[in-house]
Amino acid sequence: MIQFLSPGFLYALLLIAIPIIIHLFNFRRFKKVFFTNVRFLKELKQETTSKSKLKHLLVLASRILAVSFLVFAFARPIFPSKLSKKAVRADGVSIYVDNSFTMEAIRSDGTLLEVARKKAREIVNAYPAYTRFQLLTAEFDPVHQRLMSREDFLDMLDRTTISNSTRSLNEIIKRQHEALIRGNNAGGAQYIISDFQSNMAGNGPLDVDSSETINLVPVQAIVTENIYIDSCWLSFPSVQLNQATEFSVRIVNGNDQDAENIPVKIKIDGQVRAVASVSIPARQSAIAIVNFTISSPGWHRGEASINDHPVTFDDTYFFSFEVKDAVSVLAINGKEKSTYLQALFGKDPFFHFTNSLYTQVDYGSLPQNQLVIINEPQTIASGLAEELKKYLNGGGHLIIFPDSAADIESYNSFLKLIGAETFAGINNNHDKVVSLDKNNELFSDVFQNNRKQDAAVDYPVALKHFEFTSSVKSNRQVLMQLQGGEPFLSQYNIGNGSLYIFSVPLTPGFSNLVHHAVFVPALYKMAILSMRGHNLAFTIGQDPTLHLKGTVILNEDNFKLFGDGGGAEMIPQYRVTSSGIDVTFNNMISTAGHYELKSGGKPVSVLSFNYSRKESAMNFLSEDQVKLLMSENHISNYSTLDDSIPDLTRKLKQMTEGISLWKYCIMLVLGFLLAETLLLRFWKT
Repeated sequence: MIQFLSPGFLYALLLIAIPIIIHLFNFRRFKKVFFTNVRFLKELKQETTSKSKLKHLLVLASRILAVSFLVFAFARPIFPSKLSKKAVRADGVSIYVDNSFTMEAIRSDGTLLEVARKKAREIVNAYPAYTRFQLLTAEFDPVHQRLMSREDFLDMLDRTTISNSTRSLNEIIKRQHEALIRGNNAGGAQYIISDFQSNMAGNGPLDVDSSETINLVPVQAIVTENIYIDSCWLSFPSVQLNQATEFSVRIVNGNDQDAENIPVKIKIDGQVRAVASVSIPARQSAIAIVNFTISSPGWHRGEASINDHPVTFDDTYFFSFEVKDAVSVLAINGKEKSTYLQALFGKDPFFHFTNSLYTQVDYGSLPQNQLVIINEPQTIASGLAEELKKYLNGGGHLIIFPDSAADIESYNSFLKLIGAETFAGINNNHDKVVSLDKNNELFSDVFQNNRKQDAAVDYPVALKHFEFTSSVKSNRQVLMQLQGGEPFLSQYNIGNGSLYIFSVPLTPGFSNLVHHAVFVPALYKMAILSMRGHNLAFTIGQDPTLHLKGTVILNEDNFKLFGDGGGAEMIPQYRVTSSGIDVTFNNMISTAGHYELKSGGKPVSVLSFNYSRKESAMNFLSEDQVKLLMSENHISNYSTLDDSIPDLTRKLKQMTEGISLWKYCIMLVLGFLLAETLLLRFWKT
C-alpha cells in the first residue's frame, strides 16, 4: 500500500478545479460570419462537434492528471518496506561498530575494522540531516553514550581503533536501547556491525524492545585461522635461585591444517633464555616445555611468544615472578630449640631460620616469615591463636607439631577458630603410615612413579599418635594416612595460606618421623612452597585483587602503578585488612604488558597482564545460526544486511523510506503536459 511522507501536500489536489472551470466556461469570443448558403455549414458543424468534445475531454484529462501527479510528487509517495515499517521516520539511530581484536583480520578491501567504518558511513548517509546518531564500540566508553550530529559521529568514527574489549549481543542491544531512551528516541533504529564471533551469542536470553528495529550487518574475513598462546605455567610453584625451572606453554592451533615446527621463544628480562618448537594437529593444542635458570634474586619479567599473522594480539604471553634469595622460617618452640629443625634450616644459607619461645613471640614479625613452625608448645594462647589466624588468612604457611603433654583444650580452641578438625586425644596403639598422596604438590616429585617401588616403600611408623574428630565441613586433605584410617599429616587451605598438622610431635618417643627419609624433603618442600607469590599473569578485564601480606605503606603514600616503557602513572585502590593489604585495579589496565607497583617510591610487586583469549577462537555465527538465535529468543523485528550489498546507502533508504515514487510522478507530469501540447497543436477540429 502506497504511503506519503508529506501528506499535507495532498490538499493541493483542490487545484484540479482550475482546469475543470476553464473547460466548463469557454471564454473564447466568437466572431459572426455571414454566408449566403448555410446548408453546407450545418453539415460541417454536425461532423466536427463530437470530435471537438472528445479533444476537449482529453485535454482536460491531461491537465487534471498533470496537476494531480505534480501534487503527488510534492507529497512524496513511497512503497514502505515490509521489514522496517517502524523505521520510516527514525530520528534516532544507534550504530555499534565492533572493534575487538578479531576485527584486525584482513581481506581484499582492508581490515574488518576499516570495512565496518565504511559500512557505518553508508548507514549514516542513508538518513536525513536532522537525524541524531549514537556511535557505540566495544569499550562502552561514556563519551559514546549520547546522540550526536552526523558530523560529530563521522569524526568520532574515524578515531575508532582496535580494542581489547568484547561484548555480547545482549549487552550491545541493551546499551543501544538505553541511549535511544535518553535521547527521547524510543523506537529508533539499531545497527550492529560485527564479524559476529560465536562468543557474542552469550548464554542468557536476548532482551529486545519490540518497538525498535535491529539491523545486523555482518563483515567477515575470508581466512579465519589463528594459532595462539593460550596459557603458561611453572611446573613448580616458585622459581628458585640458580636452579633449573621447568616452564610450560600451551599453544592452540585453530587452523584446519596441522602446524609443523612452530617456534616458541622465551624471554626473561628482555633476553632470549630458551627456544623450542612444537607441532600441533589441526584444531588441537600442544604444550611446549622449556627450561631456564635465574641467577639473581628479585622480580623478573618474562614473555613467551610465537609468530602468527594476521591476528597477533594473542601471540605473546606476559608473565612475572619473584625469586627470593632466602626463605624466612620462624620456629615457635614450647621448651627448647629442636635439633632436627636446626639441622634442617639453621645450617642452610638459603633459609633465615629464627627460634622463639611461645611466650616471647613478636606478633608483629609473623607476616615477615614465609613459614612458621609451631614446635610442641604446651598451650596456644588466645592472643597467639588470633595472630596465627591473621597470618594464615594473609597467605602464610604454618606447620603444627603438637606437644606430647599438650593442653588439648587450648589447641582445639585454635583449631576451631580456623575451621580445622580438633584433637580427640592420644591413641597409644602402634600404627604405620600406609598411604601417601603423591598427586599433592608436596610429594609430586619426591618419589618415582613406579608401582613396584611403591609397594616396597618403608613409610614412617607411629608408636602413638593424636586422633582427630571428623567434620564434613572442613577442607582437610590427608597427605599421609595411618593403617587404622587416622591422618598422620593433614593439609588445610585457610584464607590465602596453608596449614599442615602432624599427628605426632618431633619427639622420637612418638614416631620415627625425624629419622625417616621423608622428613627432610617434606619440610623442605613446605618451606619452598611458602615462597609462592601471586599469579604469574592476570587477564585484562577480570579486575583481580592483589593481596600483599605484611606490607606497610610508607608515609601514608598511595600505591602507584607504572607500565614498563614509560607507561602512564595509575593509582589503584587499596584496603588495609587484618592480614595485609588488598589492592584492586578497577579495570584501569587496557594494554597487555608488565606493570610495576610501588609504594612510597619503592617497588612492591611486578604484575603482568594479558589480553583475554576469548577472541582467539576464530568461530563465527553463520546467517542460519543468527536466524536460529533470533528465533529461539522470539525476535522478529530484525533484518540482516548482507556484506556483499554494493550500495548500502541506497538499500537502507529503501528500508527506512521505502521505494520512492516522486520521480515517476514528475515523469508522468511531463508526459501529460506533452500529451496536452500535442492535442492542441496537431488535433484540428
